[in-house]
Amino acid sequence: MKNSNFFRQANICLKKDLYFDKKINHKILDTLGFFVIKNAFSLKIVEKYRLKFLKEISNNKLKKTNNHLVEFKIEKFNFFKKIYKEPKLKQIVKSFYEGNVGSDFYRIVKKDKNNIKPVFCHQDAGYQLGSFDRYSLFISLTTNNNLNGGLIVYPSTHKFGYLGDTGEISKKITKRFTKVCPHLEPGDILVMHSSLWHESDVNFLKSDRIYFEVHIQNSYEPSTKFIICGKKLKLQKDLFDKNKIFSNSRIQRIVSLKNQIKQIKKSISSR
Repeated sequence: MKNSNFFRQANICLKKDLYFDKKINHKILDTLGFFVIKNAFSLKIVEKYRLKFLKEISNNKLKKTNNHLVEFKIEKFNFFKKIYKEPKLKQIVKSFYEGNVGSDFYRIVKKDKNNIKPVFCHQDAGYQLGSFDRYSLFISLTTNNNLNGGLIVYPSTHKFGYLGDTGEISKKITKRFTKVCPHLEPGDILVMHSSLWHESDVNFLKSDRIYFEVHIQNSYEPSTKFIICGKKLKLQKDLFDKNKIFSNSRIQRIVSLKNQIKQIKKSISSR
């Protein structure tokens, strides 16, 4: 698969490290599905968010999301919403969607000495609401690389589009593809298409590995909650709760079956 025509252009970009620059190259981003903007944020800005995040954890006001390996939901803290007002962020994203850029969520993903586990290979598209032309900006708040569980991407796999379901992508398939773990320093940004396959390895160093993730999309998407630049489609507020769209779905059936199994086990143990 690595030598197929589909990936020939990608291999050229990878061999020449064309995915690193101080300014985003949309042609390379479209080819690989990811791009690294070096020194995008100053260390002063990075430290502002990193220290605030760690402070809220130490004060027990912020905890990892249940049943998620690395996620911290931070939207209840208005402080972190300031990321959308950062001039550098506006400058970076204005080249997307003809300058009409919105966001539907932001969060922080973290590994540390107490949380070193790998994250399985997956794509984000199936977990999101709306069109498939969307990106995550992973702002590096620490040094992140292959030694402390940094993000690993599979170049050009976004070309396969949405895979039709969510979950772990088979290792029998991923082993056939090239994978890259970009070395990031604080202030660097990994821009990633939401359909790109990605994962992370074990945090061997047991050090802090922190990304501030800002998800971007066309501001005219109905699911847009925050405007970074440009205009927004005017819609009735709270049109619907995306967690309540389906009256029946695969996930709901799985949850129902798991609950049934629990009840059966409970019934058997009580006999």
